[in-house]
Amino acid sequence: MKKLPLLFAAFLVVSASGLRAGEPSDIHTLLRRLDGLLDRREEFLLRHEARLDSLKSLLCGDTLGFGARYAVTAEIAERYFAYQSDSTIAYLRRNVALAERAGNADLTIRAKSVMAMCYSMNGRFLEADRVLAGATDTLHMSRATQAAYYAAQHRQNRECRSQSEPGAERDRFRACEEYYARRALETTGDISKRFYFAYLVAVDEGDYDRAAAACDSALACAPPASHDYARAAFYRSETERFRGDEAARFEWLVRAAMADVQGAVRDYGALGGVAEELLRRGDAARAMRCIRVAINDTQAYNSPIRSWRDMAILPQIEQAYSERNARLRAMYVALILLAFLFALSAIGGVLFVLRQNRRLNAVQQTLRESNGKLAELAASLRETNADLSRQNIRIADANRIKEVYIGGFLKTISEYIYKLADTYRHVGRMLRDGRSDELRREYAGTDVRSDELKEFYHNFDTTFLGLFPSFIGEFNRLLADDARIGVRRPGSLTTELRIFALVRLGITDTATIAALLHCSVNTVYSYRSRMRLRSLVPERDFEQRVQSIGLGDDAAELSGT
Repeated sequence: MKKLPLLFAAFLVVSASGLRAGEPSDIHTLLRRLDGLLDRREEFLLRHEARLDSLKSLLCGDTLGFGARYAVTAEIAERYFAYQSDSTIAYLRRNVALAERAGNADLTIRAKSVMAMCYSMNGRFLEADRVLAGATDTLHMSRATQAAYYAAQHRQNRECRSQSEPGAERDRFRACEEYYARRALETTGDISKRFYFAYLVAVDEGDYDRAAAACDSALACAPPASHDYARAAFYRSETERFRGDEAARFEWLVRAAMADVQGAVRDYGALGGVAEELLRRGDAARAMRCIRVAINDTQAYNSPIRSWRDMAILPQIEQAYSERNARLRAMYVALILLAFLFALSAIGGVLFVLRQNRRLNAVQQTLRESNGKLAELAASLRETNADLSRQNIRIADANRIKEVYIGGFLKTISEYIYKLADTYRHVGRMLRDGRSDELRREYAGTDVRSDELKEFYHNFDTTFLGLFPSFIGEFNRLLADDARIGVRRPGSLTTELRIFALVRLGITDTATIAALLHCSVNTVYSYRSRMRLRSLVPERDFEQRVQSIGLGDDAAELSGT
C-alpha cells in the first residue's frame, strides 16, 4: 500500500506532461473512421484467426516441453479471452490439466484463476466459485499467481455486485471488489493491469483526475489497435462521464470501439455504448449498424449475459426508427405540397418567360443592328488611328532628320564660305606677288572634286549613322546571310548602304540618288534591284521596311500594314 502514492504521482506526471494517446479529432471524423473500420471487420477477424491457427500449429508436435506448451496454451487462451468464451475455457482447461500432470500447483491455481475470471465475465458465478474454492492459501502462491487470483476474485465480486439488488449483499460485494482491486494492484507486474486497477482504486476514492491520469498512462503504453488500448479508452470515457463532459466521453468511447474492431474483439462494451449515444443524437441508421455488429459478435462470443445487455437497446432503436419514419412521412407530404406549388409557379414562370423572350428577341435584333454599325465605326476609327499613328511617327522622324540635316547643311555652307574666302585670299596674294606660274602649278596637281567628294561622303556617313546608329545591323537582318554587307571601317558606309540610307531619308528617286552620290543611274538601279532580290522579305515591301528602320517595332508593324 505504501507504493500507491508513488504510483499515482507517476500517473499525474505523465498526464501533466501532455501524454494523451490519440490525437484530438472532430467527432464526425472519428465516426467516419469507425465506419471504415466496420467495413473491414471481416479482414480483422481473418487476421486474428490466422494468428490463432499459427499458435495452434505449435501444439501439434511433441517437441515442446512443459513450460513452452503451457506458455503457448496460455497465449491462445488469452487471445480467445475477448474473442470466444468457449474456446477460452477449453484452452484454460488444457493448461489446468498440463499443470496438474506436471504437479505444479502454482500454475494450476493461476490457470484456474483466469478460468474463474472468464466464468464471472459470462455470468457463470457458480462455476467461478467452484474453480476458486480450493485456492485460499495465497501465501504460498507466486506473485504472478497472486495477481491472477486477486484479479479473478475482483472480477467475480464486481460482476456479482452489478447483478445484485441494493442492500447489504451488494455492499459486501462492493467491499470485496475494492479490497481485491487494491491487492491486485500491489501484486500484478503487468503494466496494463496495473494501470487498470489503479484506475479502479482512484474511482472508488472519487479522485477522477487521478483516474484519468491512470487511463492516459495506460493509453500511452498500449498499441492503438490492441484490446488494452480499447479497455483504457473505454475507462477514459467512463472518467469523462463521471466528470460530466459528454463530448469527451463520446469521443473516447468511439476511440475504444475503433480499437476493439481493429483488435478483433467480440466481448466489448464500447460499440454498444456508441450505438446508444448515436441513438440519443438521432443517428438511428448508424446506431443500428453498430448494434447489429455488436449482437453478431456477442453471439459468436457465446455469452448470454452479454446478449441480454445488447438486446436491451433494440426497443429503443425500433422506436427511433418509428419516429424517423413518421418524420419522413410528414416531410414527404410537405415536399409533395411544395412540389405542387412549385409546378404552378413554374408554369406561370414559363409563360412569363416566353412573353419576355419575344420582347427580348426584338430588342436583341435592334441591338445586333446597332452593334454591327458600331463595329463598322470602330473598325474605321481603328484604321484612322493607325494611319494617324503612322503619320505621327513619320512626321516625328522627318522632323528629327530635318533638324539634323539643316544644321549640318548650314555648317557645311559656312565651312565652304570660309574655305572659298581663304582660297580667294591665297589666289589674290599669289597674283599680286606675280607668282601666277607657281599658282598654276599648285592647282594643276590637286583633284579638288575627289577631295571634296570624300569629305562629302564622310560628313554624310557620320551624320546618318549619328541619326541611325543601328542602321547597318537592321539593314543586314533584312538580307540573306550571303548578301549581308560589311564596312571597311567603323563609322563609314559603302555605296550600297549610302543608296539605302538615302531611301531611309525618304529619297527614293533613282536619278536624285545618283546625282547626290555622284554615280550613274544604272549603278543605283542595279544596287537597288540586287538588294530587293536577295532580301528575306517580299520585294514590294523591302524598301518600305528600310524606311521603317530606327522607328521601333510598333512603328514598323504600322508601316507594314
